[in-house]
Amino acid sequence: MIVFCGYANNDVTVHVPHVPVLGERVQATAISQIDGGMNANAAVSAARMGAQVIFAGAVGPDARSTEFLEALEADGVDTSWSPRDAFLSTAVVLIAQDGDRSIISQDDPNDAERIGVVITRLAAAGGGRLFLDGYRAGFLPEGLPGSVSLVIDLDGCENKAAALCAFALADHVVVGRALWEGEFGIGFDQWQALAAEHNTHLLVTDGSRGWTLATPGGEVTSEPAVVVDVVDAVGAGDCFGGTYIAFVDAGRSPVDAARLAGASAALACATAGPRGCPTRDELDSFTATLTPHTLLETR
Repeated sequence: MIVFCGYANNDVTVHVPHVPVLGERVQATAISQIDGGMNANAAVSAARMGAQVIFAGAVGPDARSTEFLEALEADGVDTSWSPRDAFLSTAVVLIAQDGDRSIISQDDPNDAERIGVVITRLAAAGGGRLFLDGYRAGFLPEGLPGSVSLVIDLDGCENKAAALCAFALADHVVVGRALWEGEFGIGFDQWQALAAEHNTHLLVTDGSRGWTLATPGGEVTSEPAVVVDVVDAVGAGDCFGGTYIAFVDAGRSPVDAARLAGASAALACATAGPRGCPTRDELDSFTATLTPHTLLETR
């Protein structure tokens, strides 16, 4: 069982010729409202891979929140843990013709108290995996029940100290290289040591340049991204994280899970919308057409 707790958004998606700079005005080519949210997207990805998935993010009592949860249920996600006493947050997503994007998101109600309730409920249910987004990194307690395994996508976390505390608690960490190395200054030479020190699988994604996995046992594997014609990259990282942990939960090795996640994220990039993640059958059909990856680095 994998419980996802974090962002659930009503996405206002605006297609533009290019992402505007300060003071610039551009004409939108299309505007739509669709379901999104970092953790809700990841939950859908995991469910489509066949995992037993629960979404526990707080939403509102309104009709739009009901529609949002019904869409998750239609994808096989159990929403019975989602409180209805808050609100469904909104994100404005600007998507350029080349697939580049900018996102303006509203903060949501999933605070430390709510995260604590989910942790307690998961432990009482016999345990399982708790998947959080990076915005929740600073809300974690100092320790977790032994039956609860933490998975966190650190993208969205702006505090290096909070990120490292979450890293120390987690069994699996997914993070974009721009944040991990660029913002936090944690270079490649440190990844292996951190993974070993905290007994954590560190999976660093780098967009079109692929991914790198450092395991607690000292292995480091880097592979290129699967090349596709990009429609838009919104939700591709969420698809990667959800697919990865679904296959880990199913017993696949982290390296195999990362390869499948890379293929899944590629398909998401080739599909419009934040939930372009494939079904398991679609992923299997796609990977059957691919030649084996050439490992860039394994040691």
